[in-house]
Amino acid sequence: MTIEELVDAPCTWFIDHAPSEIAISSRIRLARNIEGIPFPAHAEAKQRASIREHTLEMLKDSSHFEGGSFFRVDELTTLQKSLLYERSLISKDLAEESNQSGLAVSPDLRDVVMVNEEDHLRLQVVRPGLSLEDIWEEISAVDDEMEEILEIAYSDRFGYLTCCPTNTGTGMRAGVMLHLPGLVLMEEIRPVLRGLGKLGLAVRGSGGEGSDADGFLYQISNQITLGRSEKSILKDIQEVVSELVQHEQNARLRLEESKPAALRDRVGRALGILQHAWILSSKEALDLLAIIRLGLSLDLLELNQAHEVEQLMVEVRPAHLQKLAVKELSAEQRDIFRAEWVRSKLAELKKGRKL
Repeated sequence: MTIEELVDAPCTWFIDHAPSEIAISSRIRLARNIEGIPFPAHAEAKQRASIREHTLEMLKDSSHFEGGSFFRVDELTTLQKSLLYERSLISKDLAEESNQSGLAVSPDLRDVVMVNEEDHLRLQVVRPGLSLEDIWEEISAVDDEMEEILEIAYSDRFGYLTCCPTNTGTGMRAGVMLHLPGLVLMEEIRPVLRGLGKLGLAVRGSGGEGSDADGFLYQISNQITLGRSEKSILKDIQEVVSELVQHEQNARLRLEESKPAALRDRVGRALGILQHAWILSSKEALDLLAIIRLGLSLDLLELNQAHEVEQLMVEVRPAHLQKLAVKELSAEQRDIFRAEWVRSKLAELKKGRKL
């Protein structure tokens, strides 16, 4: 699969579920390094290049990546790297600093190995919904397969050795992306997020570390990897996320009961702005589309092909929009084109009046 075919393929982990789903996707990453070679930031260029070529060739024979896509990241354009980042196929760090870096993507676009990011290897598996247990089985198999060929840096005392000390131990970061507009609109999100911090969990926006929760999308993940087993970490996250899903469901019910007019007004205004706006920023478009998604989940709106709303939540992001325009756009031109694109897409959907 070429890079053009890859970025043209549907973003399945984001759109393969109903608008009522609160847990959008689950992801597990494993950080691994090769014994005897300095971490990427300190390795020589020829060492990094050797790791990349050897790893990509090895993965071509892997049962998990057979028929997949393999790239030298530094040979991709800035737009191509941004598209991969917006689809969570590479990290922000790899998109910005990609010297002698590589990328392997499975045919279904859900299994990824990043080469020479912060660590020599970053294994990642993403699936729709709350599916941490299934992902753990998948990524463990990929990890085992790689360890049969590569000598991975491991300490009997500390576990897997990683560039960042916070990843040492299991080397695992597991997380779930949640859509939480009910808690936000009920003004209950801040105490919830503070409580998660006290439990040792990290909360980030949909773009990962340093990103905002545009579209009311929050990533909940573990912060501690040392001294804990993978299964205990996954169990804790699973339990916390299940509670969060219940809190969000309750918040939506209370929102309907206590503020029915305000809720319908919010959904109706969101639809009206999206149908008639001539300028839309990425954040505004994501936030308004997220309110439409909430309206669909509460049966306040009827849209034929409702999944197109989630597809739009991918397409309105800067790099995807630039690709749709088939030409380079300034920030102002993007905002104008974004509004035009959203208007045209919504006009294609049959709308029912339920408000």
